[in-house]
Amino acid sequence: MLLNAVYPTDIRLAKEVESLAADGHTVYILSEADGDLPDREEVGSATVVRRPFQAAYAGLDGVAAGTRTLVTNVAESWVHALDDIVPTEGIEALHAHDLPMVHTALAAGEKHDLPVVADLHENWPEAVKQYRRGDSLDSFTNFRYVARRLTRPVLRWKRIERDAVQRADRVIAVTEEAAAHYVRDCGIDASKIDIVSNYVSLETFDDAELRDVGFEDDFVISYVGTLGGPHRGLDAVVRSMPAVVERVPNAHLVIVGNGQEYRSHLESIVADLGIGDHVTFTGRVPFEDVPSYIDASDVCLVPHQSTGHTETTVPHKLFQYMAMSRPVVVTDVEPLRRVVEDADAGVVVRADDPAGFALAFVELATDHERARRLGENGRRAVENRYCWDTAGESLCACYRTLDNSSEPSRRSTELSTV
Repeated sequence: MLLNAVYPTDIRLAKEVESLAADGHTVYILSEADGDLPDREEVGSATVVRRPFQAAYAGLDGVAAGTRTLVTNVAESWVHALDDIVPTEGIEALHAHDLPMVHTALAAGEKHDLPVVADLHENWPEAVKQYRRGDSLDSFTNFRYVARRLTRPVLRWKRIERDAVQRADRVIAVTEEAAAHYVRDCGIDASKIDIVSNYVSLETFDDAELRDVGFEDDFVISYVGTLGGPHRGLDAVVRSMPAVVERVPNAHLVIVGNGQEYRSHLESIVADLGIGDHVTFTGRVPFEDVPSYIDASDVCLVPHQSTGHTETTVPHKLFQYMAMSRPVVVTDVEPLRRVVEDADAGVVVRADDPAGFALAFVELATDHERARRLGENGRRAVENRYCWDTAGESLCACYRTLDNSSEPSRRSTELSTV
């Protein structure tokens, strides 16, 4: 597995490792180095190999290497690392996590005659579009960031995506909507796609050690996740709070997660509305504390705006909330609506509608029986369908298909036209 980050940090990858290992696979993770972590260690059921890949972009030689990566989408330092690891460890397949790593995996796969699985956690081009909306002016003082932005506009990312999924041997999507996007917009056959969604590992939440995070006397409305920008949809939630507090005086919005630019924007709305006593920003918390915050909540939120990104993905948090029997309030973004209506696990409101959020919160605060029933429905749906056991089986089926397939389908790695 190729992960362009320090591991362990990715909960999806960790679940995938355990499923593949249980199915008889030996899993290696090649990831970025961290000075506090060893170059090689066993983490769960995987062997993690760390290399200082970012160092390859230092100095004049690094500028040249970075330029080649921007042009070809292939990180040469990763390919060189795989030249050592593949024969030494007997690697039989390459699994690239997220779009920026796929062409590197394809280059190494062609070199070593290995199949490539493109595990696309999200619609990357559309995610880039949304995250760039939240860029601060300070971002434009970073030469490398500016170079990436200028040489990789969203339209180029779309071409990179199309080429990547066409050349990969298998494509993993997180939702039915994402799979439809790859068929419709990237021109691949649906038979090439496996859906491995961000379902929850029940054991992680059932066995969690809960701690007191406060808010005992409050009606807690919580959001748990990154504050990545306006597409998260929290503006409308914050603006709903005066109407909620008028009907439910002990209502308290708890926003758990990091993202300073968007947080500052939300804090300014809170100040303008004079609701500081009813809104708490915790900042980033360790993942092991997430169950405690959900446990302290009466209602949990996924208020996404409708974008090309959110219409093709579904966050871990939705299934985590449901696993802990909490009623959810989500927007009418298709993957969210589909899951919540299928499970009858919460209330679906229009995106960017403060009045709709307020009505949903007040109804759940005053109709305890309905809130309890929705929470129980969500838990039952997770047990029966939306648990990681289901997603893990889809992942293992992907590799069984790979084992039974013929020669890898990759084509030339000349990517100058992408």
